[in-house]
Amino acid sequence: MIPDSTPSPSARRPLGARLGPVRSRAGLTAAGAALLLLVGSANGVLLAWQSSVQHRITHTLTVDRTLMQVLADLLDSETGQRGYLLTGDPAFLVPYTAGQARIAAELPVLDAELRASPTQEARLRALRPAIDRKFAELDRTLALDRAGDRDGALALVRAGEGKAEMDGIRRIIESMRAQEDDLLVGYQRHAHRIEALVGIGSVVSVGIMALLAVLALRETARRAALSRFLPAELAPLLERGGLERGGGLRLGERRHAAIAFVDMRGSTAIAERADPETVALLVTGFRRCVAQAARETGGVIDKFMGDGALVVFGVPEARADAAAQAIAFAGRLEGLVAEWNAGQREAPVRIGIGVHCGEVFVGVVGDDDRLEFTVLGDAVNVAARLEQATKTFGTTTLVSQAALDAARVSGAEWREVSRQPLRGRQEAFPIYGRAA
Repeated sequence: MIPDSTPSPSARRPLGARLGPVRSRAGLTAAGAALLLLVGSANGVLLAWQSSVQHRITHTLTVDRTLMQVLADLLDSETGQRGYLLTGDPAFLVPYTAGQARIAAELPVLDAELRASPTQEARLRALRPAIDRKFAELDRTLALDRAGDRDGALALVRAGEGKAEMDGIRRIIESMRAQEDDLLVGYQRHAHRIEALVGIGSVVSVGIMALLAVLALRETARRAALSRFLPAELAPLLERGGLERGGGLRLGERRHAAIAFVDMRGSTAIAERADPETVALLVTGFRRCVAQAARETGGVIDKFMGDGALVVFGVPEARADAAAQAIAFAGRLEGLVAEWNAGQREAPVRIGIGVHCGEVFVGVVGDDDRLEFTVLGDAVNVAARLEQATKTFGTTTLVSQAALDAARVSGAEWREVSRQPLRGRQEAFPIYGRAA
């Protein structure tokens, strides 16, 4: 049989034509690698920039938190001094000395954080002697009392020197916080712009399989990180919303929310006379009540603080009924604690709850090795002051006018107990307890 000498189709094509597909694939591979390198380099620069901006956001939040704590500690010291002079009970000197010690530790933190800002450094230089003068005024009254002249000490308090000094301190701290707040807003704008640019780069590189794999791994890592540092109630919501929106909470945002502060009364006295196991069981039972009430009413537990808790409503997703949820939480928690008390042999547990609503900053701050979900703002401070005021008015729950208005609660359910300013504030502040 004569062999077929007809060339095969591949043999009939010119060599250049046969090499064309190979060159095309090689070109596409090279182009893809070059594009990946280009996009990767651009994203690397943007991520480094974003990291720098996030570091600055963390810096401003640290300064703001420390300033708030300095003012709170100073107010606690003053309250302790007043309580001691009025009652003679040395227990009031504990917050007085503790506040002094904390401020002594907080001022060096501010000094280190504000070195890059001449304006803030100047304000801090004015703040230090003002605080020293305030403590000198407090010390003078205590010295008079130790010398047996309590009437003279009280007369010095009534003269108002300390109030003028405290007002000056508050003005300095408010001006410092205002500057940090302006910086925070600017940093957040930069961070969101960077985030948008990174998103564009990701769209350009969507066809490159290697980059898609990298992005998938990064997404998995981010989701795994969420479960380590966020409240359990918050992680599922962020997986559906926060991450897909570009991690808005990682950059922080302002949000109208409702806040509930909770504290267990008399826990210090219980801890002094009870064994550690009993104390642990008591705190665990209290926290279970808080967790159940928050879960049933849609609250997110920001943090537990010893025998207290901060519960937030309306984050990370805004809700029109956030204030109503917070008030429902207070009622549910009162009921759960009552049920818990009914099953205990020990003395019943008493609690205090303060509810307020307003604008807050909410976000996840810190370095990747130490992240923290946090809620900051004046609304948080007011809720804490309301919780403290429950001791004064002998009630379990106190709610602000703003919370009642936002929740559209019937006035028949609540009665006004005071219009006096809360501790640390100057304006009249209507507060309400449950109607009998």
